[in-house]
Amino acid sequence: MTSIRILHRDPAGKVSDGGVEFGLEQFAGQVPMIGDMILDPGMLQGQDRHMPQNRSIWTVVGRVFNPRDREDTVALIVESRDGNIADEAFA
Repeated sequence: MTSIRILHRDPAGKVSDGGVEFGLEQFAGQVPMIGDMILDPGMLQGQDRHMPQNRSIWTVVGRVFNPRDREDTVALIVESRDGNIADEAFA
């Protein structure tokens, strides 16, 4: 089973492990590609999921494969931004 691990890149370029892993089935059986956007599934409890400003949007900026140590895992490097009213269709 393939796992997809999320790594976050901050504005200074530092990459850190987000500690979040997903199954391939959570991405419709596809490994997201560079340029793809992912609606962050996490949010603060009690907030309205359908308000885009309560969500974060991750843009995939890189993919890392580590076949020797983690052969069943693809790491996605993402940059995060806050959702806004223009992202209404995503929520």
